[in-house]
Amino acid sequence: MNDNIFQCGENGIAITLSGLQVSINNKIYNEPVCIARLLTVSELERLSSFSNETALESSTIDEEIVNLTFHSFLGITDSVNWDEIEAGVISIISQSIRLKSISMISDPIGAINQIRQQIGLYDSIQAIVSRFMATPFDVVKKLPINELLKRYTICIETFPEEVKPPAEKEE
Repeated sequence: MNDNIFQCGENGIAITLSGLQVSINNKIYNEPVCIARLLTVSELERLSSFSNETALESSTIDEEIVNLTFHSFLGITDSVNWDEIEAGVISIISQSIRLKSISMISDPIGAINQIRQQIGLYDSIQAIVSRFMATPFDVVKKLPINELLKRYTICIETFPEEVKPPAEKEE
């Protein structure tokens, strides 16, 4: 994996394995942080069809969820040998992913309101640059700050009716 601390969890969640010492690739880590993505709507729909699973099926489902969604352990660049990891770790990661995914799909209004509270000025600037410069949002998110602000300023100057500069803070 070619990640660093700034990229981890960008499109997913961080799951801290609180209170656990976990052996990952023959090294012991205290409370490692797992980076994974949440389940998609279609994956959640398929998961709901397994609602009456047996213990064996549950274990298999946990493994499949982790295989599908796991990205990395923060600070560990090697691929993980899941066959050597402690019992229960895969289940903890899978359950965390399931619970967070299910909570969002069960209460989309609450999830949207929570996300709205997290959106800041730069998220809006990125969306405006993406729209008015016909650049994919994911590409805009990776622009250095000077280039982002330059493109935003171009949008303000080029589309003055649609794009307004941010209001200055009152003191």
